[in-house]
Amino acid sequence: MARVDSMLWFMLGFAQLILGRDIGGGDPTLELLGIILQGTGGSSVILGIYFLMFLARHEKEFADGYSKMEKTAFLRDAEGRIIDLEDTTPKAVKAVWYVIPAGLTLIGAMAWLTG
Repeated sequence: MARVDSMLWFMLGFAQLILGRDIGGGDPTLELLGIILQGTGGSSVILGIYFLMFLARHEKEFADGYSKMEKTAFLRDAEGRIIDLEDTTPKAVKAVWYVIPAGLTLIGAMAWLTG
């Protein structure tokens, strides 16, 4: 999995698809709103797929240029120069940041498909 960012597109897209499907009730304005929500939800899911594939394909290019400085430790050599940046986040925390969005995306997809 490339990054959590694409999972956010999936969650937003499936939420819009579910809301667009369930909104309505005979009112033409609500029907139009439901159609718009389903259209934007579908495009959000497509954006999620694109970003997941693009970031997975170009992961090496982004790995060196992206660092969350608040969670990064500087590794210095004997002369005090910075030689590397090291992410000090525990692996369990990193796993949670991937498992929760992936789980919510799966639940949203299943709710949309079974509805």
